[in-house]
Amino acid sequence: MTYKETIDSLLATATSHSFVETVGYGNISDIGVPDNEEPPNYPYIFVNPVDASLDRQAFSVDLNIIAMTQVNDGEAEEITGQSLMIQILSDIISQYTNTTDDPLFDIITPVSITPFKERFMDSVVGATAALTITYGKAINGCVTPF
Repeated sequence: MTYKETIDSLLATATSHSFVETVGYGNISDIGVPDNEEPPNYPYIFVNPVDASLDRQAFSVDLNIIAMTQVNDGEAEEITGQSLMIQILSDIISQYTNTTDDPLFDIITPVSITPFKERFMDSVVGATAALTITYGKAINGCVTPF
């Protein structure tokens, strides 16, 4: 499994969640809405890559998944929004931790999830999950011949 296949799988899983409206990928600065574009529909899942590493046993990808939704001011609505975003992240993560489709593909647990309240283009609340995805594969060759 390649880096692209790992990210594509994660984005496809987020897109298929029935409560998720928009999925994005990139740097944190990419969360802002560029000029002349529509703001994201919420709930919005954003995948932020951290790094990728190889060792003799596995290929690993570290990333943050940010789940956010727009809210009006008010503590009760903010807590409800954070709770829903934590549940969505839990649903996405469980697609990988509770499946046997590919026994070499694994999310390292426990997963740290941090609720937040932020102001990007809108007032949003949500949660961020720091994930390490590993794919157990020995590095014993290369794809491109020398």
